[in-house]
Amino acid sequence: MKLLISTLPATGHVNPALPLAARLVERGHEVLWHTGEAYAPQVKATGARFVPYDQAADLRRLPAEPDPGTKGMAAGVSALRKLLIDRMPGQLADYEAILADFPADLLVTDMCAVGAATLRDKGGPAYATLGINPLVTTDPEIPPFTSSRPPATSFVAQLPNRLAHFLTRRVLDPKLRAALDTHRAGLGLPPFPRDRLALDITRSPYLHLMPTTEAFEFPRRRMAPHIHFVGPLLPDPPAAFDAPEWWDELAAHEGRVVHVTQGTVATDPTALLRPAVEALAEEDVLVVATGPDPAGTLGALPDNVRWAPFIPHARLLPHVSVMITNAGYNGVLTALAHGVPLICAGRTEDKTAVSARVAWSGAGLDLRTDRPDAPTLRRAVRTVLTTPSYRAAATRLRTDFATHDAPTEASELLEELATRTG
Repeated sequence: MKLLISTLPATGHVNPALPLAARLVERGHEVLWHTGEAYAPQVKATGARFVPYDQAADLRRLPAEPDPGTKGMAAGVSALRKLLIDRMPGQLADYEAILADFPADLLVTDMCAVGAATLRDKGGPAYATLGINPLVTTDPEIPPFTSSRPPATSFVAQLPNRLAHFLTRRVLDPKLRAALDTHRAGLGLPPFPRDRLALDITRSPYLHLMPTTEAFEFPRRRMAPHIHFVGPLLPDPPAAFDAPEWWDELAAHEGRVVHVTQGTVATDPTALLRPAVEALAEEDVLVVATGPDPAGTLGALPDNVRWAPFIPHARLLPHVSVMITNAGYNGVLTALAHGVPLICAGRTEDKTAVSARVAWSGAGLDLRTDRPDAPTLRRAVRTVLTTPSYRAAATRLRTDFATHDAPTEASELLEELATRTG
């Protein structure tokens, strides 16, 4: 089988596909991966062939910038349009050029590669999508993406969700649909089907792979049959890495370890790293902080704090008692796969939805801000470290995740799809 993988060149989009690509290659499939030049080494390490973006926009920053002069919902709509819809013609041009020499049986894309749907409408191969964020749908049980609420279990509790979804259909969808239909008309295609939201184009109607389990996703009465939970797609621990000079101290430490990470997208160290360092300076814990600090914002570190720009989580998390995070989806899933409870402080991208699922699962706290102050973080760390239920919930999720072989399950589903649609 020939597969074309296409992902936005961003860490949170590329990383989940790495173990999948490697497993597909191991199973004898020919895999070509379309993404930005910066990720060529990681792609090639899986055994896949790398092909760079050409016409497709190589966006390094997410989300896309809103249109100048827009605010509120208008700004959000324009950012989504640039992130999703306006990139489609370039993607389509790249796909058609690639397929001229590499007749793929199937495409595998992330949510931003909506050119795959258009290619299918033009007679191209079927495609699957790989989830890179929580599953947010317009089911009445499910809060909107920007909400911290848990899933609604009664009609009254569902009312705010129903209103939010109504506004999505009446305000957000028409604007995205207009942009999508304009591009489709230029390609000689009819308007996008009216029985689907424009945002539905980010999930394949044939197969959508969720890199988690149902234990870490809000339940809903009607789960679409093409959505499959395969478990977290996590990279293998690196055989070697450039360990910081204090690594042996961490490995030998017998007390509690608090890890604070600024993530890979929203990386301002003043948002989380600095207040966490301040909060825990006098606590009886060892603090391991990771993330960029190009301006030396952290300054002189307290005696109980160790810092590095990056440490592979597969190496670090076995030593960690609690993780403070801005709630990037992959980082949260990795922590839970190690049974590490979480303190979430994120509000951009998909981080509100991720934080809500952490709180709902019982595996941590949602601080409902992306700039917590030091006293708030100190109280949160003390709460999680002294309340056994958080560690117990994280351990339950680790056990549930471990029942899945995500790369193999995803590969088998892709093989079935290729057979069914070929």
